[in-house]
Amino acid sequence: MTQPLTFVILSTGLDNFKEIRTALATDSRARLLAGGDDAEQVYPEIINLRPSAVIITIADMNSEQAIRIIEKLSVESPQTAIICAARNASPDLILRSMRSGAREFLRLPVIAEEFKTVLDRTAEFCAGQKAAPKKKGRMIAVFSSKGGCGTSFIATNIAAALNQPTVLVDLNLQAGDLPLFLGLEPKYSIADMVENRARMDDSLLSSYITPHSSKLSLLAAPREADSADEIEPEHVFEALERLREMEQAD
Repeated sequence: MTQPLTFVILSTGLDNFKEIRTALATDSRARLLAGGDDAEQVYPEIINLRPSAVIITIADMNSEQAIRIIEKLSVESPQTAIICAARNASPDLILRSMRSGAREFLRLPVIAEEFKTVLDRTAEFCAGQKAAPKKKGRMIAVFSSKGGCGTSFIATNIAAALNQPTVLVDLNLQAGDLPLFLGLEPKYSIADMVENRARMDDSLLSSYITPHSSKLSLLAAPREADSADEIEPEHVFEALERLREMEQAD
């Protein structure tokens, strides 16, 4: 028996909500769990209900809020597919939503064939989420309350001493110096990873990591200090979780 796809709708208006609800009702797989236009009320329901997917409608007046919700939700509930929907959406808005963590973008008014395709891809995503979870690598944090305490030196030596595949992550985002300790000149950094997180897979993630030896690699801090301003705490958390899920990552 086909598993139902459960949905929560966060809509910018009653008309949009009704249109999406009607479209969901035409597909036997879909079950609507909750919905509304108040993000503060609907968001906790999403976290509690853990639906298969969330459909978030975006309008000019709420685009910034919607992007923040997408970013937050993609970190706090990664097993939930995020579908954005909008009328007359610009290419820039579509790109921003996908980079923030949305998996699909639905044009309004709903076109039946497009809607079915979105649901089919959502079903594929959910099926993959129910597969056996990957074993996560161990994470060791080395930090200090102020600079100049030898944190980089200690972290580098711990990473080098571990006799297993290890990725050393430089989270001194504005003044990272781990490449100097390892004699490396990284081409990419955590800033590149964050910028392209919406389309991240193991292959792309590996391309941002600079190898030092057969067992030690580095994910460097941004080359430009200004790039650190674009990296939020949830981005760091997501980056670390992705690294832990990589094969043979420690």
